[in-house]
Amino acid sequence: MKTRHAVALSFVAASLSAAAPHATPAQRSPAAASSCCVVHVTAMDDRNVPVTDLGAADFVVKEDGKPREVLSVRPATAQLQVVVLVDDNGTGMFRNGLAGLAELLQERAELSLRAVTGQVQTIVDYTTDPRAWIAGISKLGVRPPTPEGGQLLEGVSEAAKQLKLREAPRPVIIALTVGGEEQSTLQARQVLDQLHASRASLHVVFAESPAVRPNLMAARPADLLEGNLNLGRVIGDGPKQSGGRRQDVLATRTVQTAVQAIARGLLAQFEVTYARVQSGGSPQKLEVSVRRPGLKVIAPTRAPVR
Repeated sequence: MKTRHAVALSFVAASLSAAAPHATPAQRSPAAASSCCVVHVTAMDDRNVPVTDLGAADFVVKEDGKPREVLSVRPATAQLQVVVLVDDNGTGMFRNGLAGLAELLQERAELSLRAVTGQVQTIVDYTTDPRAWIAGISKLGVRPPTPEGGQLLEGVSEAAKQLKLREAPRPVIIALTVGGEEQSTLQARQVLDQLHASRASLHVVFAESPAVRPNLMAARPADLLEGNLNLGRVIGDGPKQSGGRRQDVLATRTVQTAVQAIARGLLAQFEVTYARVQSGGSPQKLEVSVRRPGLKVIAPTRAPVR
């Protein structure tokens, strides 16, 4: 009897196996033929007001010009990890804007505040305590100037390396600068690659004014020119490649609005997950757009490493 039952069960199992359709590439889940990538993006209307009522059907994602399947879109809720670099030549001109940023980001971010005074000085290390933020911001009033310039490139580089080590889920670097001479010897490509590896978005508020930090005659003009070119490339290309923004402001009264606009954009971000089809090489270019007319998307243009 046991033998007959075993034969019967084997026959049924074989029949079911033969009847079941074999999975085809089109029937497999996207994860079986691809990996998932996540980017954080912000959609804005023509008045630069963030738009928050979008879903997966509204987004279009391409890598190296090839469409990618959008798997999900949801509001980004993971904690932000934000490094703020203040390069103000001791003027204190960004302090009010930073107070507004702190008010908007409380309970949503872990923040590190640093000042570029020649070299980069940490004012407040990573903390979620708004009281520590305000105490640090209060130290960024009028201070001794640094007319010889600073090392903002070093600040971006170190922040990117730290954020990568911390495996921050939503890393952000905010650079507030009045321009001037860059004293770092770092190369732009090196810093941009570090930024890319960290997955941090770089946001820049640039309030250049000769009255705030005049350009000085350099002992070695060629070296200074190279430093300025490298900084210009990082704060020019970095925001576009990383999904950040650069805002050039002409008057100190608009600085606060520009800094707070960064915070509002971060709080309105979407987490977009898409399928990356496995291929021989890593994609280089990323395009994220929306189908709804009249909207623009702030998103990385350099494809993520993962």
